[in-house]
Amino acid sequence: AGIAAALAILGLAAAHHMEVEGHYVTGMNNRVVWGLPHVFAVFLIVSASGALNAASISSVFGQSLYKPLSRISGLLAMALLVGGLTVLVLDLGRPDRLIIAMTYYNFESIFAWNIFLYTGFLIVVAVYLWMMFEPRMNRFTRPAGTVSFIWRLVLTTGTGSIFGFLVAREAFDSAVLAPMFIAMSLSFGTAVTLLAMMLGSRLGQAPVNHEILARLRTLLAYFVIAVAFFVAIDHLTRLYAAGHTGVERFLLV
Repeated sequence: AGIAAALAILGLAAAHHMEVEGHYVTGMNNRVVWGLPHVFAVFLIVSASGALNAASISSVFGQSLYKPLSRISGLLAMALLVGGLTVLVLDLGRPDRLIIAMTYYNFESIFAWNIFLYTGFLIVVAVYLWMMFEPRMNRFTRPAGTVSFIWRLVLTTGTGSIFGFLVAREAFDSAVLAPMFIAMSLSFGTAVTLLAMMLGSRLGQAPVNHEILARLRTLLAYFVIAVAFFVAIDHLTRLYAAGHTGVERFLLV
């Protein structure tokens, strides 16, 4: 608890510093259009989708071995998404602008579409958790899990499309980003679940199931390979086109 409180205080201090000095302190400039807070925000949002891995494997694919992780999987997913969206609020400049962002939508913007995916994800996962926690509703766990599974794939595709649709930025304009984000969500979420399992064991809250641990490690290895594949395809495709040589040199060299 003390470590978590210290990290929260450091986060608030960093947010205040950025508010006073400006976003340039996060590494943003004319070439780097998003700074460190955006890295954390996107990481948390993408991880939120992947954190549902254990719950999906249990309820949708019928692997009962993962059932003990289902509830913590849903809670992690909601916590990570809320954390990522909280970081994005820093982009608004002033807290009161959040009301404008919540009441006015530019439906020509892919990000406006994603707002509905994010809020919908929280609602769907909350209902999913209710089905799991309430014994009378357990029979609806599989349908709720199926909806959550489909929603998380759409959400991650939408998040990847935020970058993929940026035709004005050569570093992002790519159709490969959507499936790449799905692969990243699976790998990040599995890694977060593993960390949560090990942390719970260290704190003495729950014993580690070594069979689940071994399977999650294997899954994580496959997901990391999938991410590496999409990253390689993305860069090789850009390197093939002479017009992208400059941006590839900037990214890789």
